[in-house]
Parts: sequence; C-alpha cells; structure tokens
Amino acid sequence: SNSANKPANAANNAAPAVNSAALETDIKKLVNETAAALAKNDTAALEKLYADNYMLVNLDGSVQNKTDRLASLKSGDTKFDSFAYDEINVRTNSEGTGAVVIARATATGMNKGKKIEGTIRVTQVWSKTKDGWRQVSGHATTIAGGAAAPASNTAATNSNSATSPPAANTANANK
Repeated sequence: SNSANKPANAANNAAPAVNSAALETDIKKLVNETAAALAKNDTAALEKLYADNYMLVNLDGSVQNKTDRLASLKSGDTKFDSFAYDEINVRTNSEGTGAVVIARATATGMNKGKKIEGTIRVTQVWSKTKDGWRQVSGHATTIAGGAAAPASNTAATNSNSATSPPAANTANANK
C-alpha cells in the first residue's frame, strides 16, 4: 500500500531547517550596508538593496516608492551627512524568506529643506528574492528627545530570532 510510504515521503519533502543565527547575521550586514550607503548618499548601492516594489514612510509621514526615494537622494532633496544603525533586532519567518528589522538610527542631514538630526526608530521588511535579499519596506519615526529603547525592551539590543520570545512575553510565561 502507498500509505505505508507517506510518513517517509513527508519527511523527505520537509523544508530544510533554517539557520536563524546565520540569517540574522546576513540581515544585519545588509542593514549596515544600507546605513553606509545612506551616509554616502550612494544611490547605486541602494538601487541593489531596495526591491523594485520598495516603499518608505518618511519621518514627515510622506510615502516614497523606490524611484521617488532614489530620485530624492540623487537630486539632493534628501542628503545625509551621517547615518548609522544600532539596537538592530531581527525577526525572521520560519521559512527563512522574510525578516523584520527594528533598529535605532542616528542621522544628520537634510530632507526637503528640513534638518535631520537625532535618533530615529526604524522598521524594515526584507524579502529573499531570486536576486538575494532586498528591502521591500521601511518606516521611520523620530524618537522624542532622543530617548533610548524602553527598559522593557532591553533585550532588543541582543539578536532575537522568531524562535526567541520577546523579554516581556518570557516574564509573563513564567507566572
């Protein structure tokens, strides 16, 4: 009977295990490459990092697609003097094809005639494509007063994968 072979076939068809630590390392490298490109206003590098369907929600709430974002950087409408990330927290999906990054950026520059200076909370969505990892979405929010992450998120400075629960959930699970 074919039913006797089903468990073995199911095991053979299972997706290979995802190495979350290696994936987080790869994504963090790309996040830092993005910061370096922004600090240099390197649109050629960003062209390779952003997916064709990339969308960004800027600090002022405006939305840019990839073409608009690159044009803004090329024209000087957006220009960074410095840009760096820290507190990089990566969450990956179980298939190893998607990642969400929440990080803190420190930036100086200009955007649409307004000075950019301070700390920004950034969310990025990354997708594994046939051409490698690409950032498909970004969102930036100014951190009021340049405050650091709330005390309950101190684990955010460490690398956390989708298999590790957030610190707040761990505390609740032990009650």
